[in-house]
Amino acid sequence: MSASDTVLTNVRKLAEDVSAREGCYLYDIEFVGMGAARVLRVTIEKEAGGVSVEDCTNVSRGMNVVLDAEDVVPGDSYSLEVSSPGLERVLKEPRHYERAIGKKISLKSFAPLLQFNEQVQELGKAKSFEGKLLGYDDKALKVAWPTKQVEGAVGDEENGFYKEVTIPFETITKAHTVFEYIEKAKPGQKSPHKGKSSGGSKK
Repeated sequence: MSASDTVLTNVRKLAEDVSAREGCYLYDIEFVGMGAARVLRVTIEKEAGGVSVEDCTNVSRGMNVVLDAEDVVPGDSYSLEVSSPGLERVLKEPRHYERAIGKKISLKSFAPLLQFNEQVQELGKAKSFEGKLLGYDDKALKVAWPTKQVEGAVGDEENGFYKEVTIPFETITKAHTVFEYIEKAKPGQKSPHKGKSSGGSKK
């Protein structure tokens, strides 16, 4: 384990303790930037009710106290940011994917998806994906690749057809949930329209 990994591990433990004390849990933590421009980003979540501005403020205040007392971050000064996951959540850990099963996700792979899914030739040279997360195991994700080719696909004409695609964790460079909203049907409309947001702002 590198020195930077050790630092982040120590900070993670402090963040978990502070978050729990405030009735939240740690969703994600990372250092971004370099030197004096470094930012420690702490993302917190709640099992129910959602994270409030007050929650973020309390965790931020608590983190500042323990970070100063423990002095676990060496080097230049840095900034601390505490926020909720937002509408489109970063997916990094198994527990993140667990809560995203059945939801639409977007991800990028450094390798062509066809390399692991020769049965789905329409993947072509695609290295990115957007579709429903079906499940996962300790090695890969199982996702639904939307397709118009009925042969070998699952689904129906009303809800659409898809083929199951496997994406190894080790090839994923970035992944997050996709927020979808459903417009209420106006008088005379038969069904609502489902769309994708342009991204929600974090608190």
